[in-house]
Amino acid sequence: MTGEPDAPDIDVGSAVSHGIDVVSIPRIGDLLDEFGTSFRDRVFTPAEQAYCDAQGFPPQHYAARWAAKEAFLKTLTDPAPGVPIVAIEIDRRNNGPRLSLAPAASEALGETLDELGTSLETADIDVSLSHDRTAGYAVGSVTVVSAASRHD
Repeated sequence: MTGEPDAPDIDVGSAVSHGIDVVSIPRIGDLLDEFGTSFRDRVFTPAEQAYCDAQGFPPQHYAARWAAKEAFLKTLTDPAPGVPIVAIEIDRRNNGPRLSLAPAASEALGETLDELGTSLETADIDVSLSHDRTAGYAVGSVTVVSAASRHD
């Protein structure tokens, strides 16, 4: 016994992909005012809309979600014009925000992870949202970690 901790059961097939995006809260507020329901429906799921609209200042919450959706797209190896932004949902849970992916987004992430030698089944996705109404910006960050199991 060497006193060393056991090595995790992963090999060099591990992959980390990170995306971050910054969004202007006033810009999202302007889009909400100008395009209303059509903008909301094209970009945000009904659950996201319900959450944001229930907040004291909805534009900052919409902006944070927009930033996280854009950050997710940046985790993909190829530009993803086939992934509608509404296919990426920021799901608010007691322990923080989580990503829920519709099939188009899930398939795009799966293809990225396949290219990196890992798989969607081993992926862990972390989301971080922040907004500062005074500064006028929201930030979304998405980190995808995927590890291939060791095949001994």
